[in-house]
Amino acid sequence: MAQIKGFDPAVSNQRPEDTGGNVVPVGVWGDSDVGGGVFGSSGNLPQGNVIPIDPPAGVEGHGVDGPGVVGRSLNDTGTVGEALQSPGVMGRSTSASGVLGVTFSPDDGAHGVFGSSTTGGNGVTGFVGGATGTIGSSIRGIGVRGTTGTGAAGVLGQSFGGSSGGAAGPAVRGTSDVAVGVSGVSGATDATQALCFGSGYGHFSLHFSAEPGGGVLGVSVLGSGVEGSTFASVRNNPDVAAVRGQSANGWAGLFVGRVRVTGALQKAGGGFIIDHPTDPENRYLSHSFVESPEMLNVYSGTVTTNRDGLATVKLPAYFESLNTDFRYQLTVVGQLATAAVVEEVKDNAFTIQTEPGRVKVCWQVTGVRADRWAQANRIPVEESKPRAERGTYLHPELFGRKASASHPAPAVRTPDGLPRDLRRDVASGLSAAGRDATVRDVRKLLTQARKNFDADTARERTRFDAEWAAVQEAIAAVAAAAPSRSRGRGRSKSSTPPRQRRARRR
Repeated sequence: MAQIKGFDPAVSNQRPEDTGGNVVPVGVWGDSDVGGGVFGSSGNLPQGNVIPIDPPAGVEGHGVDGPGVVGRSLNDTGTVGEALQSPGVMGRSTSASGVLGVTFSPDDGAHGVFGSSTTGGNGVTGFVGGATGTIGSSIRGIGVRGTTGTGAAGVLGQSFGGSSGGAAGPAVRGTSDVAVGVSGVSGATDATQALCFGSGYGHFSLHFSAEPGGGVLGVSVLGSGVEGSTFASVRNNPDVAAVRGQSANGWAGLFVGRVRVTGALQKAGGGFIIDHPTDPENRYLSHSFVESPEMLNVYSGTVTTNRDGLATVKLPAYFESLNTDFRYQLTVVGQLATAAVVEEVKDNAFTIQTEPGRVKVCWQVTGVRADRWAQANRIPVEESKPRAERGTYLHPELFGRKASASHPAPAVRTPDGLPRDLRRDVASGLSAAGRDATVRDVRKLLTQARKNFDADTARERTRFDAEWAAVQEAIAAVAAAAPSRSRGRGRSKSSTPPRQRRARRR
């Protein structure tokens, strides 16, 4: 082999050898123990400019208008970098990309940059102090894709607060100007999961728009649309519920369809509301419930006594199993007569007698529920408020401005997706909704938030287009310099300009 010694040769006690210690033939061997082994330069460096060597390397190349070092191979890796304790390959740039990887393969199995780890390391890592660690952009395909074949996450996002106590941002954030911000799909279990260890929510969403929509939409083809559960006790925390709805001006809950409640139902009042029978197009008709301190069932009807003045009223077969403590009311219709219950309920029937006979009687029987659930859940007519609820009111608006609510509205939160300069205004505006704020105030906030979002989206689109144009320019430059395959013995054609090739032949 030929050894070329430069201006300041020195012996580093290294030699080209394989993993078995055998000497490997090389075309050129540059050796130095104090500086660079081989130095190559290309292009005319403008006066006043300098490309420093820092630190010295085994092979160093400097270029002005072209690459400093190029490695090409027809069937194998163009350039290989290996290191035992440091990065195998490092790319640095003061104003452009540190490393650019480009593939011209039409196969989606090829990669511009490919990172792999055979042990416990990471395939690809992006780390930066003040900007984005890793960016994936695509015009028509997927910007970033993460895949795993084990139980680990395909894509993991983590966020940490600053050492000085600064707030952390979202671990994963998705935005879109016209489509879904974040989408999750699973073929076997939950499409998305959320876990919270603090005082927040497992899932928090805000529909901040004047357009139709909601904070949460749950739809199921065969299962429950929305499910909620909690393990909290109302004795210790009266302000919790498996599902809670609160509205400043509208319905806290709206159910279009049948509703089933298997436990006790508590309310301040109620009734039914229907389309008015005589004017269903323009009016409603409402009636109030009949309230009682007892769990009462009411049965009523009419009966006509026989010529002897007797009539037996048959009740449902379950009557005595369901009720106890029977109360009776009789009203004679059509004439003056006397009426009495001569035999109380027995075998789910009772007997009426009138004087004279053949009298029409309207009857009503009331019973107190005696089924197992009712006996285990009697309504406490009067009770002391739990300690946690004392001094608060279910309807504080009826007891003066200083009265505190037993179920106060939750604190207004604004998601990180809102522009930072709008979050305080939005929080105060939503807190005042239903008290001092008007619909106009809220709509003004909605309009401003939309304008800010559109401006941010347009700015990001402009940045994306500029980055894509820069990438296309870099790819075009690489494509122009890339060698083409020869049809003969599989060697690449020379990329040297024709004029220089003619000079070499001379």
